Amino acid sequence: MFGSGNKVKLSDTVLQKAKVAAGILGCTLEEFVERAVETEADKAISQTGSKEPTKEEVDEIAKQLQGLGYLE
Repeated sequence: MFGSGNKVKLSDTVLQKAKVAAGILGCTLEEFVERAVETEADKAISQTGSKEPTKEEVDEIAKQLQGLGYLE
């Protein structure tokens, strides 16, 4: 479901929690993670007063996540 070969690294603890939560909600792990990330992204975007981040903001966030090892 992450498509295009996107990869996100999660700690074992977070992964286990996500699996349990997905099971409780009756959805796949991918569906749960996508929903959770979308919800948090919408919250962050709404707090900035902007509907959509600029290309520069997206590039900066991606750069930061790569530096932290969350994106390849």
